[in-house]
Amino acid sequence: MDLLLLALLVALAVWTARKVRAWWLERRALAQRAATPGYSPDNPIVLKGGLRVEDFVEQARCVCGGKVQFLGETSRLGLRVARGRCVECQRDVDLSFVLPRMLN
Repeated sequence: MDLLLLALLVALAVWTARKVRAWWLERRALAQRAATPGYSPDNPIVLKGGLRVEDFVEQARCVCGGKVQFLGETSRLGLRVARGRCVECQRDVDLSFVLPRMLN
């Protein structure tokens, strides 16, 4: 009976360690992603000329590495936000853009 309890405790410890490691890796990846232009409202992509939002969304990748499917655009506090969803993990991905004022 003692060996069964010990095996159960070891299995629980391994499972917990894996969950904590996965959580930590995801938080680290999200922090790195926030530093990448476009993935945070504090660091938007500056659109120049005739570049389209869809072109950036096609090149965007999710934290898991999957492609992002373009769902549409919206505006938030002076930004254009492209909504997308990862094809692999179904996570929502928002890309922030800012348009510089056109000078005449």
